[in-house]
Amino acid sequence: MVHFYSRVLFLLGFSFGILLFFVERKCLNSEQKIVKTLSYNQWFKSLGLTRKTVHWDVLRYNPNLTVTIEASFLFTKIKILCVILVRNEKNARASKSTWGNGCNNVEFLDIETSKNKLSPKKRVKGKSSWALLCQKLKTVTKEYDWVLIVNDDIFVIMENLRFYLAPLEATATYYLGHAVVFWSTVYNSAQAGYILSSGTVDAFKEKFTKTDCLEDMYWNREDFYLGRHLASLNITPVDTRDSAGFSTFHPHNLNQLFFTGDNHYKTSVFPSKCCSKKLISFQGIEGDKMYTYHYLLYTLQIFDEGNLGNTYSPHTIVDDQVWRTFLEGRNISADNVTSEQYYQIWENLIDDPTSFAANMKRENFEYD
Repeated sequence: MVHFYSRVLFLLGFSFGILLFFVERKCLNSEQKIVKTLSYNQWFKSLGLTRKTVHWDVLRYNPNLTVTIEASFLFTKIKILCVILVRNEKNARASKSTWGNGCNNVEFLDIETSKNKLSPKKRVKGKSSWALLCQKLKTVTKEYDWVLIVNDDIFVIMENLRFYLAPLEATATYYLGHAVVFWSTVYNSAQAGYILSSGTVDAFKEKFTKTDCLEDMYWNREDFYLGRHLASLNITPVDTRDSAGFSTFHPHNLNQLFFTGDNHYKTSVFPSKCCSKKLISFQGIEGDKMYTYHYLLYTLQIFDEGNLGNTYSPHTIVDDQVWRTFLEGRNISADNVTSEQYYQIWENLIDDPTSFAANMKRENFEYD
């Protein structure tokens, strides 16, 4: 009989817990702030600016063209400090060399982790991710409008981020990212990165003039603790989906975004839907993939029209003369070249996959 009542009490408690979970989520969803502001185009127009589309063919091959690229304008207009939480040095280097070029400044926080279960590192309060982040936010200067905080395995499209931020007033209190709920606390997940306005940073500094950053020392929960402290200041996450309801901050990699599992967004506060045309962040997984994404976004150029660069030669060359002209342009006699030597000449001109990847990592996209 005792076992019977124990089971009944367990089932009642379990059912009540599930009921509270759904009630809590419903209340949390209804209490979230809705950002009402100018659209980007309204903000852009309010500055007295105009724009026009210029095709790649003109940008690349017209030496007399003088224009200001919109991304370059936003780079100078909206100052962003990027704080990268480093757990993998290779990823950190890739982040700075790729999307990090779009930050006005990049700073690293070296997060101590231990994957060796046999000899774990001793936990030191001052070295926890929360303590390091807390101390860093207390030292952010007035020169930045926004502070972006990301893990080292996240890829951020900075142009889209600035597009989202431009109409917002940085001196107001904004806390943006992918909102999740844990232990009744709504916060922005570090798995997607999150961004704080200068107004929020100032409010945070004011709170921690009297509060010690070492109060919360648990590892790898800096996003949760930040959300909890900001909530005490009535600064909470907002819905960052675009006007069509598509998500902009994603806590998963591209494969998971395109092939969504049932549990991918189970803790998300707002329904997640892939993917916004103004996608801001997603997991890059590892450094090598970040270089690939960066190459596709900033180096690869598709010429769908134009007549400046892609033009026919004014001189007609017969097919048999093409390879001879190629060799003569390199001061190589075409009379005594074997097919193997000809192949070797082309092989020396074209990078093998390893060299191509190495060269790709050395390239930098100029934002300004």
